[in-house]
Amino acid sequence: MPIRLSQGGTLGRLGLFVVLAIFILLFGFGSTSASGGLVSAPWDKIVHFCVFATLVVGLRVTMPGLSALTIGALALCIGLADELHQYLVPDRQPELDDWLADLAGTLCGLLVWRKLARLPFFGEQCRP
Repeated sequence: MPIRLSQGGTLGRLGLFVVLAIFILLFGFGSTSASGGLVSAPWDKIVHFCVFATLVVGLRVTMPGLSALTIGALALCIGLADELHQYLVPDRQPELDDWLADLAGTLCGLLVWRKLARLPFFGEQCRP
């Protein structure tokens, strides 16, 4: 089953930009030792929460044909991959608490999307 991307438009391009920027943040900058300890606890959990809430909204805008369950699972797999890749980065440690913050952000992003999708601007451009 092919994945249908958004038909373009400003909102679709913005969603794709957000998703790509988060990937670069997580797996580009996040792969450097400079990213270790950049945000101290407990603020790092808030960053995880916000990044994954934003990621989910970006994924929903970019791939409106996917179900909320699929988007949520995809976001959680990205969070898990982020935590696991930290084993390979000096001065970084994977933490279950970070992944749980990713989970909370993912759920929040899905709830926010339900509200946004009811707005005429979002709903018309991002329905499956």
